Amino acid sequence: MGTFTALRTLIIEECLCLSSLPKHLPALETLAIMDCKSLDLRLGNKNGEKQDDIRGFGSLRILILSELPKLEILPRWLIQGPTSNTLLSLFIESCDNFRAMWEEEEEESPSLSSSVLPEGIGHLIALRKLTIKYCPRLLALPKKMGNLYALTHLTIKGCPKLANRCKRGTGEDWYKIAHVPNLYTSNFNDSVNVLVKAVGGTSEETEE
Repeated sequence: MGTFTALRTLIIEECLCLSSLPKHLPALETLAIMDCKSLDLRLGNKNGEKQDDIRGFGSLRILILSELPKLEILPRWLIQGPTSNTLLSLFIESCDNFRAMWEEEEEESPSLSSSVLPEGIGHLIALRKLTIKYCPRLLALPKKMGNLYALTHLTIKGCPKLANRCKRGTGEDWYKIAHVPNLYTSNFNDSVNVLVKAVGGTSEETEE
């Protein structure tokens, strides 16, 4: 895929052979990637260039990642690139292998049994809404979650161990998210109604 300098919304779904993303989408505001079995957001190309080197998402506001079996960690371009200053909403769902740990952290701590969001998530200073659903390998939140001062909505559903750690007042990770005014956690696949503040307005969201 080439360069699309004016593209603002990109939805990629059921592209089973897709292995990499476009490298320069400077105007892109919304990116949704769903059910792409071969996509590795960190994958290098034949010339050895790493996807982590991508810097072309400087306007991204909404990122949706769903059913990506190769997603194990958050890509470096998301946390350390220009996106860290623009991203408002991050939605991660049904990524069975998502553990969110940098490879270098694993090398430094090979005995680490828990999987946590990378401390670098604290760089997403504009993030308002974070949703994590059905990612059973994600077991804990990083301390730098407390740096997400703009975060107003946090949803954790279908991640039993993580949800237990985030129990209000008693969970091991509660102190990391106590500042978030709208928080929903659940161990089960139940139906709930959650009032959420959408980008640019207020709406009622029904989760089923």
